[in-house]
Amino acid sequence: MPTPAPCPGACNTAWRRAEHELALRGTPHDIPVTWGRPVHCDGCVDRVRRHLSELPDLVHAIALEPLYGTPAPPVSTTHSAPNDTTPWPGQAARLLTDYIVGGLGETADELLRLRSPRGRSSPATGPREEARLSSSIGTLLAHLEWLLQEHPLAGESHEPERLHGGALVTSGNPAATIAHWHRAALRFTKRDEAPETKRLAPCKRCGGPWLTESRDLRLIDDRPYIECQDPDCQALLTYAEYQDYVRSLTGSEAPPATATLVVAEARHRVPEEDVPEVLRGVLFDAAAGSGGTPGATPEETAA
Repeated sequence: MPTPAPCPGACNTAWRRAEHELALRGTPHDIPVTWGRPVHCDGCVDRVRRHLSELPDLVHAIALEPLYGTPAPPVSTTHSAPNDTTPWPGQAARLLTDYIVGGLGETADELLRLRSPRGRSSPATGPREEARLSSSIGTLLAHLEWLLQEHPLAGESHEPERLHGGALVTSGNPAATIAHWHRAALRFTKRDEAPETKRLAPCKRCGGPWLTESRDLRLIDDRPYIECQDPDCQALLTYAEYQDYVRSLTGSEAPPATATLVVAEARHRVPEEDVPEVLRGVLFDAAAGSGGTPGATPEETAA
């Protein structure tokens, strides 16, 4: 039986980033690893099964968009005729449907070829899109364990990889691809639940205003990880570590929901000489130099 390895799914995103920090900067961490069975863990397998089960309804919802779509108004200038290449009603829905249904069909066809190169027919095809979608999803669900545990790319990380030239290469892992289609359908149909935007304290490492509650990292005790969005920093804090950091700045504990007051409180309650030098410009100099109100956003201060 294959030796279990760390699951390549989203459940280990925080662990992989922490391991990268450990190798790069020697920063220790206590984030536990989720092991695969033997490649993907049970949670990731259930997540892919749920994504596949929800896709038919999402694709149907995408197809309803042309009923309400309207063409963009023509655009003209003094040097050109009106633009005759405006999108036709439902064009975006048609393109996204082709992308998802075609991708599922290719994945199912590839699966059958890999499992049995000889004597195995491809998924049913035909003029009816619903039949092709249903056949492809049925094939993937029937062979889901093989797809996520034995597929040649099943062990590839779900996270995209950035090349030295800056280009972003998406993961070829079938689970990551299915999650991408599901996420695109959710966003198009406006069924995704966008988290409430919250302003957090300055980053503990770089001092920038880039801390945010992570959307893709696994939760600990129903509390999200706090991460820095600066690509040169990418600091990662657990909820407890963030609370300790806020307490060191303000002298009291402040949850993310009330973190808009963190900067304002820090200016009034923490002596400037007790604040790390990298944070002084954020907590004191910016407000003093601009005359802005404590806790105001950069746009409010500028106004």
